[in-house]
Amino acid sequence: MKKLKIGLAGLGTVGRGVYEILKKDAKILELKSQTIFEIVAVSARSNKDFVDSKIKFYSNAIDLANDSEVDVVIEVIGGTTLAKELVETAIKNGKKVITANKALIAEFGSEISALVEKYNGHIGFEASTAGANPVIKNFKESFVSNEITEFYAILNGTCNFILTKMGNEGSNYLETLAQAQKLGYAEADPTLDIKGIDTAHKLAILSAISSSSKPAFKKLHIEGVDEISIEDVKLADELGYKIKLLGIYKKLGDSCQQTIYPALLKKCDKIAQVDGPFNAVLVNTSNASWNLSIGRGAGGLTTGSAIVADLIDIACGRSSFLFGVENSKLSEANVINISQRVGKYFLKLIIDKNSAQKTNIAEVIFGNKILVEQAAFIDANEEIICGFLINSQVEKDLTEILKNLDSGLVKSSKFLRVEEIGF
Repeated sequence: MKKLKIGLAGLGTVGRGVYEILKKDAKILELKSQTIFEIVAVSARSNKDFVDSKIKFYSNAIDLANDSEVDVVIEVIGGTTLAKELVETAIKNGKKVITANKALIAEFGSEISALVEKYNGHIGFEASTAGANPVIKNFKESFVSNEITEFYAILNGTCNFILTKMGNEGSNYLETLAQAQKLGYAEADPTLDIKGIDTAHKLAILSAISSSSKPAFKKLHIEGVDEISIEDVKLADELGYKIKLLGIYKKLGDSCQQTIYPALLKKCDKIAQVDGPFNAVLVNTSNASWNLSIGRGAGGLTTGSAIVADLIDIACGRSSFLFGVENSKLSEANVINISQRVGKYFLKLIIDKNSAQKTNIAEVIFGNKILVEQAAFIDANEEIICGFLINSQVEKDLTEILKNLDSGLVKSSKFLRVEEIGF
């Protein structure tokens, strides 16, 4: 029986998850792959108690990539500096690579893809996106006979947990974030999550596979959940909607939409019902229609299981181009500017109560420029907080209308986008 010798770089939560799976599930992995997996070297800032003392330890991860005994390098360090050097060194040394590093693939994917093809290598990155949900495999293999026309994805469990708690308990954003940190759903520094950057990395990867293009991370419009107020959530709820942070891809002829923002979804939409720390990817394809994948997006064993699935692919000789097609055939993504978006919107306006009557607020404010389809109100002492669901608009036109509202009547205004999925 063949053996694959593994070098594991990173001994944090995910690294430990990989280590534990390879130990506790060794027999079933051997049965399914006809391969013995042996960790022969590890690397981290310091060694850990759970690692067998017989396994080689490197304080410098590059030394692990240069170890002639190692067949496969698993990178779970994170970041785009040392991790990038490690991956590139391993590929140049003829080793197979597996990574959970979404930032690395999203920001340097085309460069790495070219290197993999030059050295006839292999890199698996299932664990980079949506944890144990096999979305990379689905996009590259299961949907290979389809054109992916659009997808909507909840790709960050921290943000989904926060929005769910705000909706269910009526707590404000800062209170809910603190609770998420206490429960371990949010990092001490949650910036990458709450600002939408983590979601953007994952969206860039899935969009690249969907459109056979280079990842377009730097072209994406990115918004997070840090500006969502409890009033937004309450008004949306009264109108029959929930707010979710979505990564969105839509094919629009020769261009596409690739955006990350909190959006209103009808409560009856299936993806709107995915709550708590779960991830979900809803895909619409040319031949297979809609497909929804739901599962945990983070955690040691969860992410570790996706890494080990990539390891099985290597053992069984399964390989594919990084983004589904040959690197030289990847196009430059033609991503529309967010100002060109066309769709419905939710407007939240704070109105001076003494300057308007609730019965004719919309007519007084908008005239015939905007058609209000639904409205909800919160009475707040001297103010009225209004939530308006309006007809389809070009975003740049809506922005211009809001700029020119009567400042004596409207104290402040903001908008959120509405996604009409219907599935």
